[in-house]
Amino acid sequence: MRAVLAFRVLALAACGSLASCGSTLSPVFERAETVLSVREKHRIAGLLDEMAAGWDGMQHGKISERRKAQDRYDTALAAFLREWDDHQSPRHWQPGTVFTSKKQVFQIDFDTRSDPRREVTPALIDEIIFPSRVRRHETDTLAQRPGVGIPVVGHIRRTDEARREMPFLPPNGGNLTLTVVMEIGDAPHDPGQARRCRLRLHNALNIDTVRLRGDERQLAANFTAAKQLALSKKSFNPLKWLGLFYPERALADCQLYRMDVHDPKRIPVVLVHGLMSDPHIWLNLVNAISSDPELRARYQPWYFLYPTGMDVPQTSARLRESLRQAREFLDPDHNDPGMSRMVLVGHSMGGLLGRMQAIDSGDRLWNAMFTKPPEQLDVSDDVRERLVSTLMFKRDPGIRRLVFITTPHRGSNIASRNIVRRLSSLIRLPFDTLRISQELLGGNTDALSPQIRDWGIYGFLSLGMLSEKHPYYDGLNAVPMPVAHHSIIGRLGKSSRFGDSDGVVPYWSSHLDTAESEKVIQAWHGCVERPEVVQEVVRVLREHLHEGRTR
Repeated sequence: MRAVLAFRVLALAACGSLASCGSTLSPVFERAETVLSVREKHRIAGLLDEMAAGWDGMQHGKISERRKAQDRYDTALAAFLREWDDHQSPRHWQPGTVFTSKKQVFQIDFDTRSDPRREVTPALIDEIIFPSRVRRHETDTLAQRPGVGIPVVGHIRRTDEARREMPFLPPNGGNLTLTVVMEIGDAPHDPGQARRCRLRLHNALNIDTVRLRGDERQLAANFTAAKQLALSKKSFNPLKWLGLFYPERALADCQLYRMDVHDPKRIPVVLVHGLMSDPHIWLNLVNAISSDPELRARYQPWYFLYPTGMDVPQTSARLRESLRQAREFLDPDHNDPGMSRMVLVGHSMGGLLGRMQAIDSGDRLWNAMFTKPPEQLDVSDDVRERLVSTLMFKRDPGIRRLVFITTPHRGSNIASRNIVRRLSSLIRLPFDTLRISQELLGGNTDALSPQIRDWGIYGFLSLGMLSEKHPYYDGLNAVPMPVAHHSIIGRLGKSSRFGDSDGVVPYWSSHLDTAESEKVIQAWHGCVERPEVVQEVVRVLREHLHEGRTR
């Protein structure tokens, strides 16, 4: 058991908590270790016979004949994987397992210790999921590569044990982009001896070609299926509303999550969604990164999941702490080149959270919201400490570039409307946030900025903090951003009343004079999945790589 956990830690250094091990977010249930029956072994051996015939045929004959042989091999390999996985979880597969058919004996071997950045041991995997089982959203793009092998998703179930060992494993478990190849040895002269086979679960994100009997062949890959499972809209949709109206219930899962095996050389692209949203919006961008050979080799997408009912300073503090924890867990010596050049991409309010990671706030945010220094507030010590940590902080030196997508750098007048104020009354603040607001409003009204004092609880909600009247923006825009940043701005029409707005955030709020680039597209505020947005983020990521080569 310890060996299996060691594989899990090495293979996917990622994770948090979102639901108990019985969460409906996970597509599989625990399967007890089983022993294959004689009939089941015989059926699997028959598929190995067919696979071996295809393998042998790929080595000789005309090109057309070899292609037919490869199709035969692929079909049999896929059936073999389904059959074995149906009867026994891959983590219970044993190297040296023997299958005997009417024609010959096969012995299946595989690595029990491997570098998961290149090859994953079955001991890590709870279930093999075929791309055909993964339902694609109609707006998703399909990223795949032809070649040899069977593309699959290697699913790691999010058990309590896995969560302890992998503190950044996604809420719906790990979903690895794998391609399975079975290398089959020559048939022995003695029919009583086993024909040796080697099962390989290649990490298709890192392996482009494989050598089979001296021939270099392109490895098949499906880059969409694993990410579709990782960023499933169905999985996250309940959390979107829970995080807005009952943020306390979603706090346990407020953290960074990783979708792939950690690679110290790859640059993390940290994706942060906005208000009333969730990480599923990033699928098209993640697909674009995964399907591009250069970007795939240089970047690793992460995402930050958070309850959007909480205010920006507290949520940004949680992102800051999660980034720190990830660095300490994945790169304790701070030597990883990738984690020293992170790119943070934020949509809407997520852009504000990202901006808060890249600035030294000094006392400007504090002074914008309070008229007295921290030591003069009449609050408990832990509340004072919490306020100071969320408003007075240092930048994360690992964040080297920001991409803002329809971000309200100066707020939005929509957040000031009465209907939004009424909607905010449905939000149930977390206990800690409620206690902070009560202590401040109860005995410190003379220390609060007039706007917050007049608003009361509304000034401590995410909806209130998105109002262009909130004093938070006076402090935020007084702090310089010392890292490269780019803006993607939506615009609805040229002559309508939305001409200078994306319908939610006006241009004057999303525009930054200091941006290295600004891309304005004809789109609504929620435009993250649009091709123009994906292409612009990809362009910025390429620019980031070029900057690294020229320095």
